[in-house]
Amino acid sequence: MPMFSQIKNSVNGILPKLYSDPDLVSAVTWKKFVSSTFDDTQGMNIDTYLDYTGISAIRLDHVTSIQNTTVFPAQGRHLSKGDIAYLFQFADVPAGASTRDQIQDGGILYEVTHLNPVFGLVYSVEVKGYA
Repeated sequence: MPMFSQIKNSVNGILPKLYSDPDLVSAVTWKKFVSSTFDDTQGMNIDTYLDYTGISAIRLDHVTSIQNTTVFPAQGRHLSKGDIAYLFQFADVPAGASTRDQIQDGGILYEVTHLNPVFGLVYSVEVKGYA
């Protein structure tokens, strides 16, 4: 068996345990963008979303400005103070997820800014925080 397959199998064996740890995960709602329709009475577009509730996510808060972290090494993006990243199990991210989607966590709605699949194991999802 090739080395990456062995690593992937090992990680897949650990992920369910990580994502069932109540001290590590938050239950969030993934709001998948469906459509945008112009509403004449409001004079603006109204977006429609499909809610995926109770998804377990590991929340990573950025309390200080960081760059080139181990979570996002290749991108080298600058994550500002107040921005947040979530780690989702790969299978929990809705098919066709995009930066038009939103994450609702504890009554706060965040805009998705980046979606990064990591070897088909997890997705790191960056959202715009509020510093």
